[in-house]
Amino acid sequence: MGVMLKRMMLRAASELAKALEMSALVTGEAIGQVFSQTLPYPAVIDSVTDALVLRPLITMDKQAIIDTARQIGTEVFVCNIPKYCAIISKKTTTRAREEKIAVEERRFNVDIRQDAIQRRRVVSIHDIIADDLTREDVEVVSEVHQGEVIIDIRHPTEEEIKLFTMPGREVVTIPFYQLRTRFAGLDNE
Repeated sequence: MGVMLKRMMLRAASELAKALEMSALVTGEAIGQVFSQTLPYPAVIDSVTDALVLRPLITMDKQAIIDTARQIGTEVFVCNIPKYCAIISKKTTTRAREEKIAVEERRFNVDIRQDAIQRRRVVSIHDIIADDLTREDVEVVSEVHQGEVIIDIRHPTEEEIKLFTMPGREVVTIPFYQLRTRFAGLDNE
């Protein structure tokens, strides 16, 4: 599913690039970050487009990418984007077979992609922070008092690597990408 999703996004990006007269597509993929970013995948993903696909981060590890984003001022863009990879695949694979992917893609409703392309918004990179990423200030606290609840919003894979506990405090786990749907159900007290 992850490879199919990337192929669908690349198809949509190719259509938009053509309409916007852009000569290349740029992705944030890196090799080895997640299961769909192993060495065989780029060729399978890129086979759906004639556009040049650039991957400037391809050899960087996750922390180096985060550090670079912080240095160049783009970290704010990704802070508000949920990670969806954990919700699209239950059974992971490390080798994409284009013929199997093509069979599955034939079952995909292309109207969904076309609808997304039609409903797109084009925003100048110069306006994007003011336009899309206005955020309220968040109060930062240095201690958690008795009775207060901690919400761990890390991705499930990060949570597995390093479980977060705080003795005597309740910790509720809600991945970032589920906050919008589950936050209203939390106890306000």
